[in-house]
Amino acid sequence: MATDRRTLSDRGLRGLTSLSGLAVVLLPCLWAIDPFDWLRSNLVVDQFLAVELALALGFTLWLRARNLSAALPRSGFFLAGCAALGVGLFLFRHFAGEAALFIMPTPRLLTVSVLLIAVTLLASFLASGPMMGLLLFGVFGVGYLAQFFPAPFDAAPVDLKRYTVYLVFGGNGFLGRTLGVIAGTVTIYILFGAVYEISGGTAAIDALARKMSRRGKGMAIKATIVSSGLFGMVSGSASSNVLTSGAFTIQAMRRFGLPGTKAGGIEAVSSTMGQITPPVMGAAAFLMADLTGLSYGSIALAATVPAILCYTVMFVQASWMAARIEGAPLPEGAEPSATTAQDEMPDLTWRDLWHLLPVIAIVTVMFKGDRMTELAGIAGIAAALLSGWILHGPAELWRRIRSSAQGAYKTTASLVIAGSALGVVLGVLGMTGLDVSLTLGIREIGETSLLLSLILTALSAMVLGAGMATTGVYIIVGTLLAPGLVALGVPLMAAHLFVLYFGVVSMITPPVAFAALAASGISGESFTKTAFAAMRFGWIIYVLPFLFVYAPGLLLVGDLWTVAASLVGAFVAILAVDALLAGESRLTTGLAAVSLALAVCAVFDPLGAVSVAVAAAILALCGLLVLKGWAARLGKV
Repeated sequence: MATDRRTLSDRGLRGLTSLSGLAVVLLPCLWAIDPFDWLRSNLVVDQFLAVELALALGFTLWLRARNLSAALPRSGFFLAGCAALGVGLFLFRHFAGEAALFIMPTPRLLTVSVLLIAVTLLASFLASGPMMGLLLFGVFGVGYLAQFFPAPFDAAPVDLKRYTVYLVFGGNGFLGRTLGVIAGTVTIYILFGAVYEISGGTAAIDALARKMSRRGKGMAIKATIVSSGLFGMVSGSASSNVLTSGAFTIQAMRRFGLPGTKAGGIEAVSSTMGQITPPVMGAAAFLMADLTGLSYGSIALAATVPAILCYTVMFVQASWMAARIEGAPLPEGAEPSATTAQDEMPDLTWRDLWHLLPVIAIVTVMFKGDRMTELAGIAGIAAALLSGWILHGPAELWRRIRSSAQGAYKTTASLVIAGSALGVVLGVLGMTGLDVSLTLGIREIGETSLLLSLILTALSAMVLGAGMATTGVYIIVGTLLAPGLVALGVPLMAAHLFVLYFGVVSMITPPVAFAALAASGISGESFTKTAFAAMRFGWIIYVLPFLFVYAPGLLLVGDLWTVAASLVGAFVAILAVDALLAGESRLTTGLAAVSLALAVCAVFDPLGAVSVAVAAAILALCGLLVLKGWAARLGKV
């Protein structure tokens, strides 16, 4: 009898988990399609988010219960999942009535808030690991304790009950815009990636990536950098770009041999770079022209050199990664084995052209309007299912769907929970006013130290820009932070590009890091590891803005010879660092170090003499050419 009850319990949990997981991935699609405009005319966004979050929490907690054998913990996680679903239903009813307009810490709302916080903390530990759970707990605590901080970083006094209720019912916390992005667009493209893999698209990418890798070191990586950068330039959103192109590029890099975290990090950086790549710069260039009074042409021209520098550094790193993956070449005269040759050159047939259908569908729908991102993802899902049906038949397609469904449910639910937790970060900043306090404190500190002021400005821009599209980021940081830098003597162009760079780079910087979060969902890897991999690969984006201030020649600001010396010095410095890291003898390493030192002098001109900067640039360039000549004779390049 006990065995029968346990079997019945297992079946019930399995069915409950499957139903909640299916609802988690299908509800965003239904909300985006909205047949006959019924959902959006009868429901508000908060109701949709409440149900989606409750389903994700329930799925995660019930899945944990299903995997446990001990009766007490199993019952505890089951009840926690039921509590999450009950909270979701309460929130659904609450936001449907007029009571949603008034946020009062009544006992009922306080109880629901505490319950939601508790189950979200628990589910965050289960779905994203201890770091996400600790982050949520820490941000929640710091937000309340901020009222006791010293000026100027203190917050207005707030009652603990009101603070707790606001983060749940205030529309800018657990159910804020972060969850809106994840539960909508991100979820749809996660489902698209899963369906595209089921249809065989990733296998075709595998074959194509291996063929591309034979044409040069890291072609799969470099193709990602270029394609994602070009699309991100016009998309105006790094996270949307990751979701659109990442399903293809991340898989291509993984087939090439990169770990999932690095592949996701590279895609996140490449998509973010598009937001600061002229001539469009995610529409920020047009806003900058209006805000600064500078011509659009001068802004696009000034931003060109930094963009080229960033892409050069990324290409150099791609070559290094490819060299480590490809390993040493075969000895002369040796032939690869039949197995190796077959692995490196998989067959591609004309039937594989069907896998282009989802790409065509996404691109076609995407460019029909500014708000077509979600519908483009759904069109891609439908096209991928159609291509899978044609290539494999209905029976095989259904078998693949059933075998892959659990993984898609788990990935989607974990991202929805992470989106809710990260929304608390933005909610706490908005409620306490810490973002504005930090901005005001920068001006006071900047009067004593320009470098310290720049560092604090960079941090503020990353905080203010967290989770926002490029245009919104620039409007905020350009109006709040850039004038303070101009008042400290920073050139106008340098000040605005400085805050734009750091506002955009918040897309790959924890704890929010929307682009990295989207990439981790596609790759199925840890969000934290993907974000840090993105930061390592995109380190140049953090360094370059400081060069704008101390070496404005990189923005074509100054006389002709100063600009020329800065440009030559910057490019020589990049190649010299590459040679310095690759140096295999004291002679080449020493010459690379000397070239780097001369290049730094050319960029920064510490003596304030243009002739010295130009001479340093010429000497640095000559040293690099000699170094390349030695390396070529030694067979190093």
